[in-house]
Amino acid sequence: MKTGVAYFHNRDVRHFERDLDDIIAHGCNFVVHCYSEIDMAWYNQAVEKIVRMTKDRGLTVYLDPWGLGGVFGGETFSKFVGEHLEARQIARDGTSLPAACPNQPAFRELIELWVQRAADLGADVVLWDEPHFYYDFVHTSSWENWACRCPACRDLFRKETGSDIPDQLTPEVETFRQRCMLKFLDQNCAQARGLGMKNCVCLLPDETGSLGKVAGTSPWHRIVRLPDVDIFGTDPYWALFGGEVDEFVGRYCARVKDLCATYKKEAQIWILAFLITEGREEEVGRAVEIARSHGIKNIAAWAYRGNHAIDIKCTDPEKVWEILGEAFRKAQAGSRGPQG
Repeated sequence: MKTGVAYFHNRDVRHFERDLDDIIAHGCNFVVHCYSEIDMAWYNQAVEKIVRMTKDRGLTVYLDPWGLGGVFGGETFSKFVGEHLEARQIARDGTSLPAACPNQPAFRELIELWVQRAADLGADVVLWDEPHFYYDFVHTSSWENWACRCPACRDLFRKETGSDIPDQLTPEVETFRQRCMLKFLDQNCAQARGLGMKNCVCLLPDETGSLGKVAGTSPWHRIVRLPDVDIFGTDPYWALFGGEVDEFVGRYCARVKDLCATYKKEAQIWILAFLITEGREEEVGRAVEIARSHGIKNIAAWAYRGNHAIDIKCTDPEKVWEILGEAFRKAQAGSRGPQG
């Protein structure tokens, strides 16, 4: 049984040593370390020490390109999109967006550098965290103003179809965007595999709905079956989507399990451990139980100590962390039993 937690922000190595003891005590055997553009610029030595400390304690290390170029999930800003205006995504109405385009050569160079750095730092697994074309999660009405129509996308669309890219999200444009995201991930995963790392892809929990459509990551099976994808999952954060924990988490666990069984990949489910409001803390433990009941043997939580360090923390972060730890320890004990 694999149980883990995302860890970010604190690059004080002495502080992390204490946090690592806490992480292990809460039943984790892997850690997802965020490695952002800021880390690439200023914290490489600290991240290298943190990775080494994690591995020395016997835990598997994932590195996450957190918020990189605004293309991956993460509550951080991108230095790249401020320095490379020519590489930004362009919306349907011509607006320049605060996210890099996966088709832009300069962003490809940044990704290649990131992957090489991840290997140099000693990562075991790369977590390709919620890759997407630009969307504003809060203002869903803006999703009609989809991206990307930058020069690179226009040229590629014309080369592939023989016509100019429309300003409407036609089925042809949808298919084009899906191909672009698929190629982007295929290239990333191939490089990581070539450097000795495994690849884990986590997609937003909306395969066929409007969010999956605007992100450009549907249908999921095209990504799951990529040859260098080892682990596939989603993050069914029920409270963020107005869902009920049993139905929402159970539905996505079943979908991930089915796809991974079909394509012989390892299934992973992420557990919501931020923005949990007072009175709903027990749902965190319940979500772990649901994942286990579906046969998911790789379960991760975002994030350490209920995201206590930033504004999207839980109302009672320590209570959430204790409930999560109890659920993880139970999962570990169960995996050692006759039915494990």
